[in-house]
Amino acid sequence: MENKDKLRHVSHTNEWLEHIYETIIQKDEKEYAFVEMNIKQFRYINIEYGCAFGDHVLASMQQLLETQLKGRGYVARRYADTFDFFVEHNHETHVLDSFLMDIIDAVFENGIEGLHKNLYTSFGIYLLHEECPPFAKLQTLAGIARKQLHHDRRTFSYELAQQDVVQEYLKTYRLSTKLTQARFLNQFQIYIQPKVELQTHKICGGELLMRWILEDGTMVPLNEFMSTFTKNGDLYMIDLQHFDKMCAFLQQRIKKHKAVVPISFNVTNLTVFDGDFLQDYLGTFRQYSLPKDLIEFEFTEDIHFEKKDQVQDIIDIFRSEGFTCTLDDFGNGFSSFDLLMNAAIDIIKLDRLFFQGMLSEQRKRVIHNIIDIAKIKGIKVLAEGVETKEYARFVEAEGCDYIQGFYYYRPMPLGEFEKLLDSDKILPYTMDDK
Repeated sequence: MENKDKLRHVSHTNEWLEHIYETIIQKDEKEYAFVEMNIKQFRYINIEYGCAFGDHVLASMQQLLETQLKGRGYVARRYADTFDFFVEHNHETHVLDSFLMDIIDAVFENGIEGLHKNLYTSFGIYLLHEECPPFAKLQTLAGIARKQLHHDRRTFSYELAQQDVVQEYLKTYRLSTKLTQARFLNQFQIYIQPKVELQTHKICGGELLMRWILEDGTMVPLNEFMSTFTKNGDLYMIDLQHFDKMCAFLQQRIKKHKAVVPISFNVTNLTVFDGDFLQDYLGTFRQYSLPKDLIEFEFTEDIHFEKKDQVQDIIDIFRSEGFTCTLDDFGNGFSSFDLLMNAAIDIIKLDRLFFQGMLSEQRKRVIHNIIDIAKIKGIKVLAEGVETKEYARFVEAEGCDYIQGFYYYRPMPLGEFEKLLDSDKILPYTMDDK
């Protein structure tokens, strides 16, 4: 209780700082910087040492900032572990850097038992020049800048709220809003890129891809939205929705005694580490009467490398259920050959980088050796991204099992793929004993 009273006593309020801004800062001829400061991982302190100790830390931090700002600024604790302050600034970046370093040194060398050299902070900074935004906007702009940083890193960090930082934030937010709207408008459509068996040159499967098609028919390039898409949660929902649609599509064709081929689904970082991933996908599949070998899951090499044991456990579960599992982008990372030798997988997809540029003797030997090792391991090989006859003939001669790329087929809307399924270009899929 004593600590809480002390905290209330030493802490200036948010309203007080706003009053200072309107009555002093805006009328002062000096230049100021507005800074939002946050104590990183403060929840850990409350959990480990208790809230009373956490209050003591906040009170100590307030006193530290008041000492550092004496005669050159004003500070208030906005909420929890976040402090705002104004500090005199003369357009010289190194002067502001030096001041922040003084604060950082004082924080790092704090005399709090158990936290000496163990407190880290992040800063968001807005430089006041001719324009003096409303106080609430100041806080927003500094907050945007600070949140661009890596908050989990045990380092000190700061970011200026410059125009490009703010614009990038606004761009990302607006795009996230459009993506969510597009999801509810069903603008994310299913495209399929056929896979070809090299022995027969017939279509033996397809990879489900997603394309954003606007109302006017314009296709939005993936590189314009995918990075945002993977962060905001919409991608997981769409992936699961498309998985459900394709299961229904396959079941409908089977009931009509029409041809089907296995369809593969990409498993992303966002998908595989979602807590409901297994339950959602297995639960969806069990709603349909489908042979399990009609479903294939493609795991990219990077997610397998990042959390090898966890991903392999998921792959093992899917394989034990009867699904085919593929290692995608093989050769595009550091762990390729380790995975080839040790991972339990059904198919590897040779990354398109193998099939770009000249087909040199060295490149031939590399591809030959990979296919050879895969055969020894009993793993099928698919060459992805093949665009020329030269590469297509080479991988066929080397005993590659499947091929996927523009040389045979580009990704196409589901309706066009269905027409292929009804043609004689399909490798017959037998339903016997399935």
